[in-house]
Amino acid sequence: MNLAFALNTYNQTKASSESSKNDGYEAVKYALDQVIGSMERLNSGLDTEEKEHHFERALSSIYFLQKCLDFEKGGDLAKNLFKVYEFCRVQIVEFALKGTVKKLDTAIEFVQTILEGWEGVRPWDLNVKSYFSQFHNNFKHFDLKQTY
Repeated sequence: MNLAFALNTYNQTKASSESSKNDGYEAVKYALDQVIGSMERLNSGLDTEEKEHHFERALSSIYFLQKCLDFEKGGDLAKNLFKVYEFCRVQIVEFALKGTVKKLDTAIEFVQTILEGWEGVRPWDLNVKSYFSQFHNNFKHFDLKQTY
């Protein structure tokens, strides 16, 4: 499964029936897994070719996740997730240019927390408004002003 397939799957899900909500859920979960895996691999000290691959994969996955956000329905949660994803994107770019491992570790922790919250959501509940407030409560501890 590649990122283009995940993005296509998610976009199709937005326009399809209840039965295909699981596809969009899995596409987002896949992208979160890809971001975490690629950032961890970047942290492990790779050769240049592998580093480029994981750099591109992490940035593409973050772009996908940002593109999936629904600011109308998601409100503050969508805005905050966008900020977290943007923080991670900047950290990946800085890591690639400067090798700042500590900041990449923080980005990994943020995305792992998002993934844990995402895994706690059932795909068929994705349109329920209470989901957004419940999911939002999991991210109140993110203080990007201190980190970013």
